Amino acid sequence: MVCVDDLVGADDVYRRIEPLIEWQAVRASAAPFYGDQGRPSVDPVVLVKLFLVAAVEGLGSMRQTLRMAERDLAIRRFLGFGLSERLPHHATLSYANCVRFAGSSVFEQLFTQVLARCREQGLLDAGRLVVDATHVEASAALKSLRAELAVVEDDGDAAPEPEPEPQPPEPPKLALAERRSGPTPKRKATNATAVSLSDPEAKLRHKPGQRPHLVHRAQVATDPKARVIVAVEAEPATGHEGDALKAIIDRARWAGHRASELCADQGYASDAVYRELAAKRVTAFIPPQKQMLGLKPAQAARARCKSPLGVGAAIDRMTHGEGAIAELKLQHALNRARCRGTRKLQVQLLLAATAINLKRLTSHPPAGEDGAAGDRDAASRELQILTACLDWLRRDDAASSLTGS
Repeated sequence: MVCVDDLVGADDVYRRIEPLIEWQAVRASAAPFYGDQGRPSVDPVVLVKLFLVAAVEGLGSMRQTLRMAERDLAIRRFLGFGLSERLPHHATLSYANCVRFAGSSVFEQLFTQVLARCREQGLLDAGRLVVDATHVEASAALKSLRAELAVVEDDGDAAPEPEPEPQPPEPPKLALAERRSGPTPKRKATNATAVSLSDPEAKLRHKPGQRPHLVHRAQVATDPKARVIVAVEAEPATGHEGDALKAIIDRARWAGHRASELCADQGYASDAVYRELAAKRVTAFIPPQKQMLGLKPAQAARARCKSPLGVGAAIDRMTHGEGAIAELKLQHALNRARCRGTRKLQVQLLLAATAINLKRLTSHPPAGEDGAAGDRDAASRELQILTACLDWLRRDDAASSLTGS
């Protein structure tokens, strides 16, 4: 007889992750999506754990995740499966991700629960928020683009035109087509003229020196103290980036973050963004663009960004904001969307952010233990200094008694 628990080391990452999450709360959040009749279903906690394993390992396919779980003892122990038990079918996971849990708050509640644990352990500064955006390649090819035809509705202001009188049909005129010369004209698709049949919410993006591809946009808000992700937002890759700041700040404050300062790059700069952040009492460290320097809010923002506090905010943005996005893409499979649609990308984004926050929790000691260790070290250093001073005084007294002074 072999116990799987005995085969997994005490320092395993999934053994450390398991007590950080209240799995009974996860099961309660998924309970409304299951009925009392029919055959017994797979435990929703097992499904959520498999999604979390895919995010922690950086796997973009659920089939690949199941293949890894079949041979990895640590993952089997994390799921609660024995050596001879069969794992769920990949179709069950796909249905849960795309249909059953797609419009639910299961993954949002999981992310909020882990974020609350980060706040309890002292990993949040709770003052400054670093926001940056990135493009995630959509699960759709350029061949899926088709011309978008829309009906132009009549506004009713124009006078009705009289119906033309019927004319007798003319015989068709036939003529030879002129010979074409020169290169064949190229047709360029844009977001205004074409839409993807596979993923209508994906937008076309093309930069010089890069291949054109269909993308979504992901907004990531990070706390610079321990690079904990506070809020995420998946949206179409059109419109102004600053339009999402209001929702991000509201979500961060709902999670317990003060968000009194906000750092972002020039892509978020606009007069409306400066005024909206001022109304929310948020100090904006967003450098303005050149064409905005004639406006008073832009001049004030430029002065703030050039101050010592603004220079520190720019360093936080480049190190922690862009660093968190690089970690999401390189280590947690956010370089490409696993499913189609912005709503399903939001689920993938929440799981990747939850995986990063769990890494922060497992790599940082609790605030109480760290503070107690620091107090013990400080007391030990003070005791050593006092002992050295007493030894010096004793030697000085002995030397004085020998000389008679």
